[in-house]
Amino acid sequence: MPRNRNVATILLFLMLVASKGHAQDKTAVAEPDYRPRVEVQHGEFATARTNFKTQLRRFGPAPTEWQDVVVPPGASEITYPSGPLRLRAWLGVPADSTKKHPAVLYLHSGFDFSKESWDVVRPFREAGYVVMLPTVRGENGQHGVFTLYYDEVSDVASAADYLKSLPQVDASRLFVTGYSVGGTLTMLAAELYPHFRAAASISGTPDVATYLKYAGRAPYNAPFDPADAHEALIRSPLAWAESLKCPIRLYYGTDEDYFAIATPAMASAAKAKGVDAEALAVKGDHGSIRDAAIALALAFFQQFK
Repeated sequence: MPRNRNVATILLFLMLVASKGHAQDKTAVAEPDYRPRVEVQHGEFATARTNFKTQLRRFGPAPTEWQDVVVPPGASEITYPSGPLRLRAWLGVPADSTKKHPAVLYLHSGFDFSKESWDVVRPFREAGYVVMLPTVRGENGQHGVFTLYYDEVSDVASAADYLKSLPQVDASRLFVTGYSVGGTLTMLAAELYPHFRAAASISGTPDVATYLKYAGRAPYNAPFDPADAHEALIRSPLAWAESLKCPIRLYYGTDEDYFAIATPAMASAAKAKGVDAEALAVKGDHGSIRDAAIALALAFFQQFK
């Protein structure tokens, strides 16, 4: 009996120690810190890009599986030049050829192109806009190396040049909008390209440093060192908010904890430099606000006559 009692005492002690350890582990787990990790820069974004050379650790296509897609009714497939690359895009033009039309460049979500994006822009097509949906390098079998929010920004600027030059387009009413990955590219493009009349980002990522820390597979998708602060900085729209070239609306979900801090911070930094910028919360989460935000973006663009 004494021996059994000693064994029981030892077992009870070990259980208490283990229980205390688990309790300590739970209290040691910190809540995610979604505060921006990049600071607003006071230099020009275009100059910073010229002086920066990304250091890639992986060279290849965008990190996603994709299926080739059939051009949807109402669209024509074109190619636009971006440096030495020739990249695919879909183009929709209103039937009325007697006048020039406003145009919107829509930047899709994710890292691949699909018919769903054509369905998303139906409100713009029905409102009489010329609509262009570009792919960027490394997507859907396109040539070029995926760099995550870096060289792809040059592709967006090249697509905008192509769209702006079309005879059906009123070049004074050229707009850009995008969702998720496309929302981030929208912000960066609006900081680089000087000819957009207005821009609307939907659930874009203002601070890529925080995105790389907390957003699921983001560190694995990054073809550069995700811990390199300089690589994150050049890709973070928040850092270059003072370079915005046009009015912008930044839509984010009420249930997107991460965006609730960085998005208003970007709008505030831009407004401090005299830019017409607003961060607007839309009820829902990252996956559900898209269509409501598209309607808001259309209403915003319609203000520019």
